[in-house]
Amino acid sequence: MPNLATHDDADGHVIHLVSTLEPAPGEAPAALGLPRRLGPAGRAWCALAGAVVCVAAAGALFLLWTQPTPGLWFDLLFTVMLVGLAAAPWAILAASIRQAKFERDLQASWRDLRLRASAVQARVIERDWTLSEDGSVASFALTVRSADAALLRGRWRPADASQGLLQTQVPGIGAEVRVWRVADAPAGAPLVIEAADPSVVA
Repeated sequence: MPNLATHDDADGHVIHLVSTLEPAPGEAPAALGLPRRLGPAGRAWCALAGAVVCVAAAGALFLLWTQPTPGLWFDLLFTVMLVGLAAAPWAILAASIRQAKFERDLQASWRDLRLRASAVQARVIERDWTLSEDGSVASFALTVRSADAALLRGRWRPADASQGLLQTQVPGIGAEVRVWRVADAPAGAPLVIEAADPSVVA
């Protein structure tokens, strides 16, 4: 019975959308196509914004507890709101740092594996996508069946948040793809699914 791998880009199972699938596979991709994260400058700005919000929240809390208010319930309610507001930028920054470290580890793992990775032909048996507000495809996932009957799932996400796709660019059911993987790698090891953009005319 085939084993369905439910992993996607969270485990390094990523889709690379290419213009065409070349007949000769060549070498495995040098890196996983993961979204770009905040760099040092972005984190510094996020930390600065967090500090400003904390100072503003502290000032508001001082006024809240030293000035007349409708009652204790009012003070407690707005205290919780202000503390949550002050904590939000730091929570976002911490999550970004953790995710960036996790993805660096995935990239390092793929660099170690790619030299032993081999290309296996597969076909798409299921797909789904999420849309952005303007109707473009923000991300899509494909479930594929390889020639050895293995079922694998990967996800495409844009490198940049502003980079969306048309729905016609998402590979359809039955489309041929190429899976780069190491046969004896652990179940959660990263892999790459190369799929051709169906809107590109050869």
